[in-house]
Amino acid sequence: MQIYIGNLSEMTTAHQLACLFLPFGAVQLSHIERDVKTGRSLRRGFVEMDMLHAKSAIKKLNHILFMNAYVEVGAV
Repeated sequence: MQIYIGNLSEMTTAHQLACLFLPFGAVQLSHIERDVKTGRSLRRGFVEMDMLHAKSAIKKLNHILFMNAYVEVGAV
């Protein structure tokens, strides 16, 4: 299941994002979207994990403070 994470800090890396979700289960993919021209973070990303663990992660992580930003977490 693909999970959307919005309002990320510009400094967040894909590895840090994966580590946030790891306590809920195996993370198959973690990605931060970047502007093609500048390379700057678009402050949103995606994580893929199995459905059971993803649903739990979404419930627990939505609107938490992560790297000085309250993140929005939801299913795609």
